Amino acid sequence: MRKILSFILLAVWFVASHVYAQDQVANARPPRYLSTPKKYTFAIQPFQWLNNCWRSDFEIRLGDGPGWLQFSPIIYFKNQEEDKPNYFYDGKNDAGRYHSDWRDPFSKLKGGGLDINYKRFLNPGRSFYMASGLSYTYFDITYYGATGQWNDYTEDGLPYLEYTYTAGYHSQHINRVSVNHYFGFQPAIRSAFLFDMFWGLSYRHCFSDKDKPAFNKSPFSYGYSGPAFMMGIRFGFGIK
Repeated sequence: MRKILSFILLAVWFVASHVYAQDQVANARPPRYLSTPKKYTFAIQPFQWLNNCWRSDFEIRLGDGPGWLQFSPIIYFKNQEEDKPNYFYDGKNDAGRYHSDWRDPFSKLKGGGLDINYKRFLNPGRSFYMASGLSYTYFDITYYGATGQWNDYTEDGLPYLEYTYTAGYHSQHINRVSVNHYFGFQPAIRSAFLFDMFWGLSYRHCFSDKDKPAFNKSPFSYGYSGPAFMMGIRFGFGIK
């Protein structure tokens, strides 16, 4: 995963450097965009709390142009009640009785990651924007389930095989990489307050232990691979 993370950071650095160079050329001409007094912003995404996630967005304006670079550290954490139902048998959900319709069950969730996006305002008033970027997220999911195996035993001098289940806690480790592209509306407010709403698409790919539950029941699952819809709101403030 070090190679994957290094590739993501290198790709974002290349894109950001190229766009920054374009912005510097554009700034040499008479500006077509309204000026803004803020150079740095900080925001949170409250909808992410429903996903057992805390996400903070730090943005830096590139020069005096319409481009911004966004860094978003993410932390996942959740402890469920330890009622110990047999959620999984041999990596498969147990009859669907103990889990919701939109996400596989788990006992404990830990994780974290980083999103890096380039954001560019599209209109002179700097309210509509487009953003693209890459992200990496790591999940450590603890779940309760039963795994089976064949065991040898001898009875009356004859060899036999018996398939038995052993119940207990297990961990699944998931590494997820994503490509994101979205549009947003951020009213041009000259005060420190920031409000933003956005929508778009993300393509995700997950790497995990194939001998364990994949946690990929739906696009809301932590181990899901494929396209997923993005939307949310942000609240924050600008400084300097």
